Amino acid sequence: MTTAPPRAPEFDAALIAYLPNLRRQALYMAGLRGEELLHDALTDMLHLADRCRMATFRTWAQIILRRSASNFIRASRQAKRAGICVPMAATIGVQPAQEGAATLSAVLAALSAIPDGNVVLREAMGDTLTDMGRERGISREAMRQRRELARGRLNDKLGHVKVAA
Repeated sequence: MTTAPPRAPEFDAALIAYLPNLRRQALYMAGLRGEELLHDALTDMLHLADRCRMATFRTWAQIILRRSASNFIRASRQAKRAGICVPMAATIGVQPAQEGAATLSAVLAALSAIPDGNVVLREAMGDTLTDMGRERGISREAMRQRRELARGRLNDKLGHVKVAA
């Protein structure tokens, strides 16, 4: 087994200092999946650290981030053509606990932006449609319709995550 040459301390310092900019750009490029894109790019950067010239670090980091985004878009298109929906985390080998936490975070963020998203969340926490309907002064059937609409919007927003029925 060969080991990678040690990284220069200035590389690590530059990467840490530039990380907020990379995170902002990854979120802009990939939306809710920006953190996954950032992790993919950081993995590539650490593997290629010996090829980086410190004088051009920011440009080099931008190129790596854009290359990671292009690779992800290409993989997503291929999966879409094949009729498969592969989360980015599956392509970069994230630990299952991290993937679950990232998925939960994305779902909760999306639910807060969806009208009646709290209906889906409250039902998952054990509240009944009848009780929620009583609080709002509407029937159980009206609450069920709102829940289904919210689930549909959530699935549209997070195409890679399936919301259980």
